[in-house]
Amino acid sequence: MNYDLFCDESRQDLLACASSITEVNRFCCIGGLSVPTEKKVELKKQINALKARHGVHGEIKWGTVSDSRLQFYLDLVDLFFSTDDLCSRVVVIDASKIRNNVFNDNDQELGYYKFYYQLLYHWVSWDNSYRVYTDQKTNRDKKRLQELRRIVNVKFPISNPILSIQAIDSKESVILQLQNVIMGAIGYKYNFKNAGKSSAKKAVVERIEQHLHHSIGRTSAAVQKFNVFEIDLREAD
Repeated sequence: MNYDLFCDESRQDLLACASSITEVNRFCCIGGLSVPTEKKVELKKQINALKARHGVHGEIKWGTVSDSRLQFYLDLVDLFFSTDDLCSRVVVIDASKIRNNVFNDNDQELGYYKFYYQLLYHWVSWDNSYRVYTDQKTNRDKKRLQELRRIVNVKFPISNPILSIQAIDSKESVILQLQNVIMGAIGYKYNFKNAGKSSAKKAVVERIEQHLHHSIGRTSAAVQKFNVFEIDLREAD
């Protein structure tokens, strides 16, 4: 089966700037949404229909969740959970344990793409094909995305399931924007627990948890619809 993966990151600055880390700004996320390619057009229509119904214009993202737009974002969460075969996977990283000098030759960009590798490596399977779309990011090494594709495909020497990895502008993709909202809620829960100050964002988190029937947190590898992987970073001596 053919799938499109829409991937993005949240609070990625924490991976490079330890001075930004605080008690409520410690966890960053790299994640994606998986949608069967044949259902992508219909999903876009459904998201745009929601935007039109609520009079929402421009880019939708976690940063624009507010009281005035709350019902739209709640309906967006409901759309995610009611859409068959639409799945989320997010890698949660405790930035306070990042040691680029020990593991990545002081190359923060390399460390970042190692986490992207973890996202994809444990997600794709040999008997499917995937086109991966990431939000645009300025890389020092212009070949990072193609190298990421090559290294993930090494796991599958016969099938090579990842057909392409392409950077796109999130403003042009409502599915990537939906991914940003789902991932943003996960990051908000991890960083603020239940003490976040935004009532609207807390309400979106609570709506997700109502669908899950449990709090947002680590899931088993077998969970498909809403998978949260807390990567294990050992403290360096």
